[in-house]
Amino acid sequence: MEVQGGSRGVVEPGARPAGWGLAAALVLFALALLLALQGGPPPAKPASAPAAEFSAGRAQAVLRDLVGDGAPHPVGSPAAARVRERILAELRSLGLTPEVQEGIGCSPGGTCARVSNVLARLPGREPGKSVLLLAHYDSVPAGPGVSDDLAGVAAVLEAARVLKAAPPLRHGVLLLLDEGEEAGLLGAREFLEQSPAMAEVGAVVNLEARGTAGPSLLFETSGPDAWTVGGFVARSEHPFTNSVFPTVYQYLPNDTDLTVFKRRGISGLNFAFIQRPLQYHSPLDNLADLSTASLQHHGENALAAVRGLADGDLARPPQGKAVYFDLFHSVVVRWPAGLSPLLGLLALALILGAVFLVRRRGLPVWGAGFMLGFGAPLSALLLLLVLGIIFQILLSPAFPAPWSANPGPAIAAFWLLALGGGLGLAGLMGRRVGLPGLWAGVWVFWALLGLLVGIALPGISYLILVPALVAGLCGLALGGSPAGRTLAAVLPAFVAALLWLEILGLLYAGLGLNGLLVTAVLLAVVLSTLTPLMAGVGPWARRWLPLAALLLAVVCLIWARMMSPFSPKSPHDVAILAHEDAASGETRLVLRGGPPIPPPMLKVAAFGKERVSPFPWSPPTSRLFVSPAPPLGAPGPELAVLADSTAGGQRHLRLRLTSGRGARAATVLIPPQVKLSSVQVDGEAVPLSGGGGKAGAPRRPAGWWQPITYLTIPAQGAILDVVLDTTEPNDWYVYDHTYDLPPSAQGVKAARPAWSAALQDGDGTFVSRKVRI
Repeated sequence: MEVQGGSRGVVEPGARPAGWGLAAALVLFALALLLALQGGPPPAKPASAPAAEFSAGRAQAVLRDLVGDGAPHPVGSPAAARVRERILAELRSLGLTPEVQEGIGCSPGGTCARVSNVLARLPGREPGKSVLLLAHYDSVPAGPGVSDDLAGVAAVLEAARVLKAAPPLRHGVLLLLDEGEEAGLLGAREFLEQSPAMAEVGAVVNLEARGTAGPSLLFETSGPDAWTVGGFVARSEHPFTNSVFPTVYQYLPNDTDLTVFKRRGISGLNFAFIQRPLQYHSPLDNLADLSTASLQHHGENALAAVRGLADGDLARPPQGKAVYFDLFHSVVVRWPAGLSPLLGLLALALILGAVFLVRRRGLPVWGAGFMLGFGAPLSALLLLLVLGIIFQILLSPAFPAPWSANPGPAIAAFWLLALGGGLGLAGLMGRRVGLPGLWAGVWVFWALLGLLVGIALPGISYLILVPALVAGLCGLALGGSPAGRTLAAVLPAFVAALLWLEILGLLYAGLGLNGLLVTAVLLAVVLSTLTPLMAGVGPWARRWLPLAALLLAVVCLIWARMMSPFSPKSPHDVAILAHEDAASGETRLVLRGGPPIPPPMLKVAAFGKERVSPFPWSPPTSRLFVSPAPPLGAPGPELAVLADSTAGGQRHLRLRLTSGRGARAATVLIPPQVKLSSVQVDGEAVPLSGGGGKAGAPRRPAGWWQPITYLTIPAQGAILDVVLDTTEPNDWYVYDHTYDLPPSAQGVKAARPAWSAALQDGDGTFVSRKVRI
């Protein structure tokens, strides 16, 4: 044994890493972080770019025409009709013959609308299946929907121009610009269920957005994706993708039009940009705030995906899933998903082989050092989970919404917390043991974890398997000297950083404050790969470096607490609702959103000090600020019973739903105690089964009313055919809805500060009526 001086503890001869090891690893980690921060979309090409290339400049000119006056254009609105006419004109200018397919689409949540989908064809060299290139042209009622999803529409139109001018692809391309995605994927559902063209679809490419900037990510696949991803990456110049995205996305509650096709087992690719999430579904989703580089990337991805899929075998597409990831957005590494467990076994064998060679040189491996190294990743995870939750609680006042207008200090706080906690724990574990044991423990853990993840979630496995394989190879090749063993610890840690840091950098945009907690926990696990380099190091690395990082984390935490969470460019959601009971004439103003509700809005009207349940049909947990208001004097909606019969223990109702004030949208609310068997809206069945899940019927919690919403009521009214499993009468409610405010609400609207806006469905006026059915 060799006794090292003072606080360095006792380390076996030859078992201490070279003095440059930790410094080199930290420099390489910093380099990996810089490379991750460089990951953005390619520069936008001007309108003068060669005609054979996608040009954001040309697409933006089309987009500017589509946007028009910038008014919101929700499903069925006159503004949506104007957008549709501009799309048709653009397609005709390309020499195509578009058609409008109309029908009623209904979501499992009970929302229906008459939609008008625009369809055009680019023929291929061979008959048979085609690739469907898809985007939606409707917006939410609160915003102009430029990024979500008129940018996708413009990208489809510019891509169609490029494809039309080029020789035909092997298979044809269907261009579908659908309506009603924001209301529940209604246009895609109607196309899938009713359009004859659905029989032609062999694969789908969808363009989406959940922000106004950033790279266009291939974030979701459907069906067997080895061939779809392969076709895309073979033609993509700037791939920004990995199999982690679709693996994680399948567990999130988000839906896009691709979801509808995915449930049918149709192969497809989904692209979106997600930066600046507070502008999503807001009045700031406008032309001025759209990144033209994101538009460029979107269009390039659309072209690459369509070309790759259209030149494949759509009649008999290959089966199988893939594990894949891009390297510096230039090339994509991929392998069959079934290979991941074998790679895990290979990594474990290589690491054990390296351990055997080191053990033959007389260095201790299997003692305390191995146990400490083996426990380092899990210990780091648990430590940062605790510290991260504490930071999250302390930061929650600065994050009333998942995202902040000024997130920089909070992001830095969590990254520094992981750095300080991870290095501090690694230094503690490496205090009295040598590099070989720590190295063996850490990388045996990673290899075993990679094996398990390769079996359970192969799409994530490359994050663990690739560093473990590099560790095994480096251990075998470089384990003969102290300098070699140091390098064998540095290189796999660097590879882990290269693979992990870019994904961790996207978690905030995707998940908000919760994403920062996940970032800190996973970053600490990545930093556990530095544990072998902490063997016997001095106090500067073991103590002062972690303490400095933790101190800076606390400083950033305090800084983040002082920052405003909202700004005019990243507004807070506070909507104003005017509601009148048609029978009593009682009228109220309701503030939806927050906390916080801006104090000036509360002061300008007689809002109470406490939130209350706003409507008789509100969910049990709903509490909003309510103020009395002058009567609107508006005629209420009507739900007339046209037929009522009972057969086989079921009650069959035919109802007519009308709006006396000409509102386009109305909702019938069926009480919780009523057992609903089936509903048809103007002859279209509302899917009430499905048991939850993506795009399936949501499970209605106990005590919740069942809404049946029709967003495009004809002037003569809508016919609802309802079958109930209960025969006794009950009190139902019906309300109609317009996206405007009466004069009595203008004072509250004027008091809404610049850092607040109505998002999603926006402001609105409701007139309701209780109906005995």
